Amino acid sequence: MKPVILYPNRIPKSSKSKPKEKENNLNKESEESIIPSIYYGNYYNPKVGDIVIGIITQKTFEYFRVNISTNKEATLNSIDFEGATRKTRPNLSVGDVVFAKIEKENKYSNVTLTCKSSTNKKGWMTGESQFGELKEGKVFELGRYLCLKLLDDKKLRARLKECVKDLRLKIGVNGRIWIKAEDINMIQTVYDAIKEGIKLSGDEREVYLNRMFNK
Repeated sequence: MKPVILYPNRIPKSSKSKPKEKENNLNKESEESIIPSIYYGNYYNPKVGDIVIGIITQKTFEYFRVNISTNKEATLNSIDFEGATRKTRPNLSVGDVVFAKIEKENKYSNVTLTCKSSTNKKGWMTGESQFGELKEGKVFELGRYLCLKLLDDKKLRARLKECVKDLRLKIGVNGRIWIKAEDINMIQTVYDAIKEGIKLSGDEREVYLNRMFNK
């Protein structure tokens, strides 16, 4: 089952459009880490090492074209997954969702993605790899600013996992989050809790989360 992608109207339709607002980018640390750059404008401005959530828009034998909410073309080689070969590559289709890293970025044209990690060498077929296809669940367009805040808010992420059984959460710096839970009816509640909970702190946040999850 493919993930449900919410707010698809926010996905850029043209690869020729340009951001209207000025960008202000901050440096980030390592590839697997957490806070990369802060982005402004209509599109995400990709940087090497950024972690993103992408949606497959085209498939060929050699590569996938991926929408990552940027005005540049993003591609992912079909064997650029941990442990993949020409015979064991993932069989992804248009509409499938991937969690990937930006490997190369050309200032004027395209972006190259990878689903390989320098630290997690578990094969994509094990289901324990760092990157790869995000099966089932739902994808939400949270926005780049809030995604960066959520990446930095370990306490909120930990608290959500205490409240929701088998909660899985992936965050892309391109403004998308992917949520999966044992009870699919809790997914929307988790998203709503993130949107509001990230604005709160301390006792105020705890009261809000307890109310949301009937604790």
